Amino acid sequence: MKKASRANARHADLAGAPPKLATLDDLEVPTVAKPGRAHASNKSSSTKKGGELKINLKAVAQALVDEGYDPAVEIISILKKQVPIYDNSGTPKLDPKTKKPIMRDALDPDTKLRMLNEMLQYTQPKLKAVEMKISGHLDLTNEQLDSRLEMLFAKAMK
Repeated sequence: MKKASRANARHADLAGAPPKLATLDDLEVPTVAKPGRAHASNKSSSTKKGGELKINLKAVAQALVDEGYDPAVEIISILKKQVPIYDNSGTPKLDPKTKKPIMRDALDPDTKLRMLNEMLQYTQPKLKAVEMKISGHLDLTNEQLDSRLEMLFAKAMK
């Protein structure tokens, strides 16, 4: 019964109000403990339920939608962004055929690769390591083994 009363008391201040968005004060670590509030080091904003530091991710996502931002679309637009190449005088270099500025990727290849690798985990499942134990003796000669491997590689290339 004690847990139920604590939960009701914890949510009583909401009383049907919309969730609050996080502010910079929620993320700061206080240097002096505030009265009636646990130290930030004792409470994690992402693991402790019902605390003042709890950030409502649904509200953050709704705020992004309200402002017209989709993080995936924004990341893709950054990956695709191109900027003109400038010469030493600061004027854009022009393509001799089209007379338009020569463009290059805004991000260097290393940064682009790291961003794509990070996004890959959300689009492709990670493969688990496979362990295999083989006991016994192989009855194939080296030539038979080589021919079987060539056959498997040929099938894999199709």
